[in-house]
Amino acid sequence: MNDEQVPSVEEIKERLKVEIPVEEEATKAETQRDFGEELKNLGKQFVDTVQSAWNSEERQRVETEIRTGVKSFVSEVDKAIKEAKESQAAVKVKEEAVEIKTKFESGDLGKKTRDGLVQGLQWLSEELGKLAEQFSPAEKSPQDAAPSEEDK
Repeated sequence: MNDEQVPSVEEIKERLKVEIPVEEEATKAETQRDFGEELKNLGKQFVDTVQSAWNSEERQRVETEIRTGVKSFVSEVDKAIKEAKESQAAVKVKEEAVEIKTKFESGDLGKKTRDGLVQGLQWLSEELGKLAEQFSPAEKSPQDAAPSEEDK
């Protein structure tokens, strides 16, 4: 093999070059317009889908079943509550609750409880005030506001 038969690196590169067509890039405004248009289309499609689902016979059938089931549930719970109110145990519990309430309101225990709650609320209010002060910026005194010799 002589020098004439062996192609140079440059010749090989030249032979391997393939032109690839390059499309013009869309401008930023066109891209944004396309993006906005696609979002608008998506929104319309979403609304159409929700409306179709809402107006479907299946949804209406399910809604009717749910309404019937809820009415039945409420009726059963109401019946159970009425029966519980009329039972001997319920009457006894109610009488005991009224008795305890009367003792609590008339006795020293009620006053002590109220006083303790008032003190607890005052303490909580003070602590919240301290916490709020930590988050508020400190006001500068006139000495702090004036530039120091180092700042000049």
